[in-house]
Amino acid sequence: MKFMHTFVKRLLAAVLIFALTVPICTEVVKIRDRQAVLAAIAQQTAYPDGFAESEFAARTDALRALVQKSGLSEDADFSAKVKTAFTEMYHLAAEALTGKISPTDADFERRARAVFDLLFELDRLVQAQKAEPDLTAKDGFVAFGASILWDFMDYYDAKRLSTQEMSAGVSVLHDIPYTENADAYQTLDIYSPEGAKTPLPVIIDIHGGGLMYGKKELNRIYASRLAEKGYIVIAVNYHLCPDVLYDTQVRDLMTAYKWVAENGKSYNCDLNNVYLVGDSAGGQLAFYTALVNTSEELRTLYNAPETGLSFNATGLISGMYDIKSGFNSVLISCILGYEYAASPYYDVLQPEEVIDKGTLPPSYIVTSAKDFLRPASVQLDALLTEKGIEHQFHDWELTINRSSGHITSVAYPDLEESKVTIDEMLAFFEAHRK
Repeated sequence: MKFMHTFVKRLLAAVLIFALTVPICTEVVKIRDRQAVLAAIAQQTAYPDGFAESEFAARTDALRALVQKSGLSEDADFSAKVKTAFTEMYHLAAEALTGKISPTDADFERRARAVFDLLFELDRLVQAQKAEPDLTAKDGFVAFGASILWDFMDYYDAKRLSTQEMSAGVSVLHDIPYTENADAYQTLDIYSPEGAKTPLPVIIDIHGGGLMYGKKELNRIYASRLAEKGYIVIAVNYHLCPDVLYDTQVRDLMTAYKWVAENGKSYNCDLNNVYLVGDSAGGQLAFYTALVNTSEELRTLYNAPETGLSFNATGLISGMYDIKSGFNSVLISCILGYEYAASPYYDVLQPEEVIDKGTLPPSYIVTSAKDFLRPASVQLDALLTEKGIEHQFHDWELTINRSSGHITSVAYPDLEESKVTIDEMLAFFEAHRK
């Protein structure tokens, strides 16, 4: 049963992974992997009745438990909606894998949104049955659908990292707690070039994962590449939604920055030259916490500490800046809770809503032709241009390599295009070195 549960999770994940990262996956996933997943999907989609809730319940303990916990397992309308949501997941996955539809198509986004809207409706129906709603939504259908994506992402991240090697001449200190009574989500790793005699400039790196997935080790190859170029690189963990909400993530990172300010000199850090880098969701968090770091209003709102750290510049890679209206808005109930519109953070979430509340450091922004989050970077470029905020914007055109995908310079730092991106970003940083 455990094997079948994992298999079904990964199978369902196909539609989500292709909705979000197909431009990379079509390059990364081996042909035999795609064929194996496609064959399994084709076998299932040939028999629509096989998507009934009862059939899923026979195959996965997690979905069965979720339906049973809802208190609506005997409700025919509820069961029909469960069937509809997961049937459409399979059909979208099959169409994406066969090239019949692209995640960049408007129809694909419409259908994917419809799936998650239906999952959110299921959550609302369940909420109506509860005396005390679970505002973190961690046990809901939206979270279940998202967890399928993260399971699949973990599978392919592990495969990707198994083919890459850390830079020689770089040492790593692992799992340093950055607060008292820290758990695993409140730790950081420090990458240093071996033999450095004098304090080095610092790059704080925030990993991506939709605010709901990932860990600092995902960026270990990237971090080692930055360190070998003469930087102390500090890769930071933070708690993940929906186990916590967004405000906890902001506080985690601000606490980590405070730790760097107070302890960095002991690790050969030049605290006069500190840069903040993030990819995807990490890009959003880098952008956002850089503003919180300079705004008493926002620090008060988030009950976040004053860090004592200032950032010379930021590196924002394929950032997930548009949470309320972009593709990621389908996950907002997992980020701000079911009553997200009533959250005190909802009205200061988007770049245009928060940009005037703090001072954004000079920023290097990069996206690319098949980056599914490209519109958010384009919009951020336009906003910073309108506001007269110093930044450099690189929008990679379609190439024969992977540079046209999502977070390419982080996931594949040894591609020639990735080297160009990394060198551009570091040159931008050096131009703002004190």
